[in-house]
Amino acid sequence: MALVFAFGLAALLLPRTRRLAWMPLAAASLAYLLFSNGLVATLLMSPLEHAYPPVRDARDHPDAAMIVLLTAYAADDPDMSLSGRLNSSSAFRVLEAANLHAARPELRILVTGSETGARIMEQQLLRLGVPAESLIVDGASPNTAGSAAMTRELAASGPVFLVTSAGHLTRADGAFRKLGIRTIPAPTDYWLPRSPLDASWTPSSLHLQASDLAVHEYLAIAWYRLSGKI
Repeated sequence: MALVFAFGLAALLLPRTRRLAWMPLAAASLAYLLFSNGLVATLLMSPLEHAYPPVRDARDHPDAAMIVLLTAYAADDPDMSLSGRLNSSSAFRVLEAANLHAARPELRILVTGSETGARIMEQQLLRLGVPAESLIVDGASPNTAGSAAMTRELAASGPVFLVTSAGHLTRADGAFRKLGIRTIPAPTDYWLPRSPLDASWTPSSLHLQASDLAVHEYLAIAWYRLSGKI
Protein backbone atom coordinates (compact mmCIF):
# COMPACT_ATOMS: atom_id res chain seq x y z
CA MET A 1 0.00 0.00 0.00
CA ALA A 2 2.80 2.42 0.86
CA LEU A 3 4.65 1.44 -2.30
CA VAL A 4 1.56 2.05 -4.42
CA PHE A 5 1.10 5.46 -2.82
CA ALA A 6 4.78 6.29 -3.39
CA PHE A 7 4.45 5.20 -7.02
CA GLY A 8 1.51 7.56 -7.42
CA LEU A 9 3.47 10.45 -5.93
CA ALA A 10 6.37 9.70 -8.26
CA ALA A 11 4.00 9.65 -11.22
CA LEU A 12 2.88 13.18 -10.34
CA LEU A 13 6.41 14.43 -10.93
CA LEU A 14 6.58 13.18 -14.49
CA PRO A 15 4.57 15.04 -17.14
CA ARG A 16 3.94 11.88 -19.15
CA THR A 17 2.42 9.98 -16.24
CA ARG A 18 0.82 12.83 -14.33
CA ARG A 19 -2.64 12.16 -15.77
CA LEU A 20 -2.49 8.54 -14.59
CA ALA A 21 -1.18 9.30 -11.11
CA TRP A 22 -4.67 9.42 -9.66
CA MET A 23 -5.09 5.67 -10.12
CA PRO A 24 -2.36 4.44 -7.73
CA LEU A 25 -3.11 7.30 -5.34
CA ALA A 26 -6.80 6.40 -5.29
CA ALA A 27 -6.04 2.69 -4.92
CA ALA A 28 -3.68 3.30 -1.98
CA SER A 29 -6.17 5.64 -0.30
CA LEU A 30 -9.00 3.14 -0.72
CA ALA A 31 -6.85 0.34 0.69
CA TYR A 32 -5.93 2.49 3.66
CA LEU A 33 -9.58 3.32 4.40
CA LEU A 34 -10.54 -0.33 4.02
CA PHE A 35 -7.87 -1.97 6.15
CA SER A 36 -7.79 0.76 8.80
CA ASN A 37 -11.49 0.21 9.44
CA GLY A 38 -12.23 -1.70 12.66
CA LEU A 39 -14.90 -3.85 11.02
CA VAL A 40 -12.54 -5.13 8.33
CA ALA A 41 -9.66 -5.57 10.78
CA THR A 42 -11.86 -7.58 13.15
CA LEU A 43 -13.22 -9.74 10.33
CA LEU A 44 -9.62 -10.58 9.46
CA MET A 45 -8.32 -11.08 13.00
CA SER A 46 -11.21 -12.75 14.78
CA PRO A 47 -10.94 -16.16 13.05
CA LEU A 48 -7.28 -16.26 14.06
CA GLU A 49 -7.51 -14.84 17.57
CA HIS A 50 -10.52 -16.86 18.67
CA ALA A 51 -9.74 -20.19 17.09
CA TYR A 52 -8.70 -21.60 20.48
CA PRO A 53 -10.19 -21.11 23.94
CA PRO A 54 -7.92 -19.68 26.65
CA VAL A 55 -6.44 -21.79 29.43
CA ARG A 56 -8.47 -20.69 32.42
CA ASP A 57 -6.70 -22.91 34.94
CA ALA A 58 -3.52 -24.85 34.17
CA ARG A 59 -4.50 -27.38 36.81
CA ASP A 60 -7.28 -28.56 34.50
CA HIS A 61 -4.54 -30.18 32.39
CA PRO A 62 -2.71 -32.50 34.80
CA ASP A 63 -1.02 -34.39 31.95
CA ALA A 64 0.88 -31.31 30.71
CA ALA A 65 4.64 -31.89 30.63
CA MET A 66 6.07 -28.45 29.83
CA ILE A 67 5.29 -24.80 29.10
CA VAL A 68 6.60 -23.63 25.73
CA LEU A 69 6.92 -19.85 25.40
CA LEU A 70 7.50 -18.49 21.88
CA THR A 71 9.46 -15.27 21.72
CA ALA A 72 8.42 -11.98 20.14
CA TYR A 73 10.37 -8.75 19.72
CA ALA A 74 12.60 -7.48 22.50
CA ALA A 75 15.07 -4.57 22.45
CA ASP A 76 18.68 -5.23 23.37
CA ASP A 77 19.15 -1.87 25.10
CA PRO A 78 20.54 -1.80 28.66
CA ASP A 79 19.51 1.85 29.02
CA MET A 80 15.85 0.80 28.94
CA SER A 81 13.99 -0.74 31.85
CA LEU A 82 13.63 -4.49 31.63
CA SER A 83 9.87 -4.30 31.09
CA GLY A 84 10.43 -1.58 28.49
CA ARG A 85 12.62 -3.86 26.40
CA LEU A 86 9.64 -6.12 25.72
CA ASN A 87 7.09 -5.14 23.13
CA SER A 88 3.44 -5.76 23.99
CA SER A 89 3.37 -9.23 22.44
CA SER A 90 6.44 -10.34 24.40
CA ALA A 91 5.05 -8.92 27.63
CA PHE A 92 1.69 -10.64 27.28
CA ARG A 93 3.36 -13.95 26.45
CA VAL A 94 5.66 -13.69 29.47
CA LEU A 95 2.70 -12.95 31.74
CA GLU A 96 0.75 -15.93 30.41
CA ALA A 97 3.70 -18.28 30.91
CA ALA A 98 4.25 -16.93 34.43
CA ASN A 99 0.58 -17.46 35.26
CA LEU A 100 0.67 -21.03 34.00
CA HIS A 101 3.82 -21.70 36.00
CA ALA A 102 2.26 -20.21 39.14
CA ALA A 103 -0.53 -22.78 38.86
CA ARG A 104 1.82 -25.62 37.85
CA PRO A 105 5.22 -24.79 39.46
CA GLU A 106 6.55 -28.27 38.79
CA LEU A 107 6.59 -27.60 35.02
CA ARG A 108 9.62 -26.17 33.27
CA ILE A 109 9.32 -23.29 30.80
CA LEU A 110 11.07 -23.54 27.44
CA VAL A 111 11.67 -20.03 26.09
CA THR A 112 12.33 -20.51 22.38
CA GLY A 113 12.92 -18.22 19.42
CA SER A 114 15.32 -15.38 18.71
CA GLU A 115 18.43 -14.97 20.87
CA THR A 116 17.59 -11.47 22.10
CA GLY A 117 13.93 -12.21 22.68
CA ALA A 118 14.68 -15.41 24.59
CA ARG A 119 17.28 -13.73 26.80
CA ILE A 120 15.15 -10.70 27.70
CA MET A 121 12.02 -12.77 28.26
CA GLU A 122 14.03 -15.12 30.49
CA GLN A 123 15.20 -12.15 32.57
CA GLN A 124 11.63 -10.92 32.97
CA LEU A 125 10.43 -14.36 34.06
CA LEU A 126 13.17 -14.44 36.68
CA ARG A 127 12.06 -11.01 37.95
CA LEU A 128 8.51 -12.36 38.20
CA GLY A 129 9.73 -15.09 40.53
CA VAL A 130 10.14 -18.06 38.22
CA PRO A 131 13.14 -20.06 39.51
CA ALA A 132 16.17 -20.29 37.22
CA GLU A 133 16.07 -24.08 37.40
CA SER A 134 12.57 -23.99 35.89
CA LEU A 135 13.78 -22.24 32.72
CA ILE A 136 15.22 -23.69 29.52
CA VAL A 137 16.35 -21.04 27.03
CA ASP A 138 16.67 -21.68 23.30
CA GLY A 139 17.75 -18.58 21.41
CA ALA A 140 18.75 -20.36 18.22
CA SER A 141 15.38 -21.11 16.62
CA PRO A 142 14.87 -18.69 13.71
CA ASN A 143 11.14 -19.24 13.28
CA THR A 144 8.07 -21.04 14.58
CA ALA A 145 8.92 -24.28 12.81
CA GLY A 146 12.39 -24.19 14.36
CA SER A 147 10.91 -23.76 17.83
CA ALA A 148 8.67 -26.76 17.19
CA ALA A 149 11.69 -28.86 16.23
CA MET A 150 13.53 -27.79 19.39
CA THR A 151 10.51 -28.61 21.52
CA ARG A 152 10.32 -32.10 20.05
CA GLU A 153 13.88 -32.72 21.23
CA LEU A 154 13.25 -31.49 24.78
CA ALA A 155 9.63 -32.24 25.60
CA ALA A 156 8.58 -35.28 27.55
CA SER A 157 5.84 -37.62 26.40
CA GLY A 158 2.98 -35.46 27.64
CA PRO A 159 1.43 -32.44 25.91
CA VAL A 160 2.88 -28.94 26.24
CA PHE A 161 1.25 -25.62 26.96
CA LEU A 162 1.90 -23.55 23.84
CA VAL A 163 2.07 -19.87 24.73
CA THR A 164 1.96 -17.28 21.96
CA SER A 165 -0.14 -14.43 20.65
CA ALA A 166 -3.69 -15.46 19.81
CA GLY A 167 -3.33 -14.34 16.20
CA HIS A 168 -0.19 -16.47 15.77
CA LEU A 169 -1.52 -19.60 17.43
CA THR A 170 -3.12 -21.26 14.38
CA ARG A 171 0.22 -21.40 12.56
CA ALA A 172 2.20 -22.28 15.68
CA ASP A 173 -0.14 -25.07 16.72
CA GLY A 174 -0.10 -26.49 13.21
CA ALA A 175 3.71 -26.52 13.13
CA PHE A 176 3.93 -28.27 16.50
CA ARG A 177 1.30 -30.86 15.68
CA LYS A 178 2.97 -31.56 12.34
CA LEU A 179 5.97 -32.82 14.32
CA GLY A 180 3.78 -34.99 16.52
CA ILE A 181 3.84 -32.68 19.55
CA ARG A 182 0.62 -32.67 21.52
CA THR A 183 -0.30 -29.13 22.47
CA ILE A 184 -2.53 -27.30 24.89
CA PRO A 185 -2.93 -23.92 23.17
CA ALA A 186 -2.59 -20.97 25.55
CA PRO A 187 -3.49 -17.85 23.58
CA THR A 188 -2.81 -14.33 24.82
CA ASP A 189 -2.16 -10.85 23.39
CA TYR A 190 -5.59 -10.26 21.83
CA TRP A 191 -5.88 -7.22 19.58
CA LEU A 192 -9.54 -6.88 18.67
CA PRO A 193 -12.99 -8.04 19.89
CA ARG A 194 -14.44 -11.38 18.93
CA SER A 195 -17.46 -9.95 17.11
CA PRO A 196 -17.20 -7.38 14.30
CA LEU A 197 -20.37 -5.84 15.74
CA ASP A 198 -18.31 -4.76 18.76
CA ALA A 199 -15.57 -3.19 16.65
CA SER A 200 -15.10 0.52 16.11
CA TRP A 201 -15.61 1.53 12.51
CA THR A 202 -13.36 4.55 12.88
CA PRO A 203 -10.18 4.31 10.77
CA SER A 204 -7.10 4.09 12.98
CA SER A 205 -3.47 3.04 12.89
CA LEU A 206 -4.27 0.24 15.37
CA HIS A 207 -6.78 -1.28 12.98
CA LEU A 208 -4.34 -0.90 10.09
CA GLN A 209 -1.63 -2.65 12.09
CA ALA A 210 -4.02 -5.45 13.05
CA SER A 211 -5.04 -5.92 9.42
CA ASP A 212 -1.39 -6.06 8.42
CA LEU A 213 -0.69 -8.65 11.10
CA ALA A 214 -3.67 -10.77 10.02
CA VAL A 215 -2.71 -10.69 6.33
CA HIS A 216 0.85 -11.62 7.29
CA GLU A 217 -0.43 -14.61 9.27
CA TYR A 218 -2.70 -15.83 6.47
CA LEU A 219 0.18 -15.65 4.01
CA ALA A 220 2.50 -17.40 6.49
CA ILE A 221 -0.06 -20.16 7.06
CA ALA A 222 -0.34 -20.65 3.31
CA TRP A 223 3.45 -20.81 2.99
CA TYR A 224 3.74 -23.29 5.85
CA ARG A 225 1.15 -25.52 4.19
CA LEU A 226 2.88 -25.35 0.81
CA SER A 227 6.24 -26.15 2.40
CA GLY A 228 4.83 -29.01 4.48
CA LYS A 229 5.44 -27.37 7.87
CA ILE A 230 1.81 -27.72 8.91
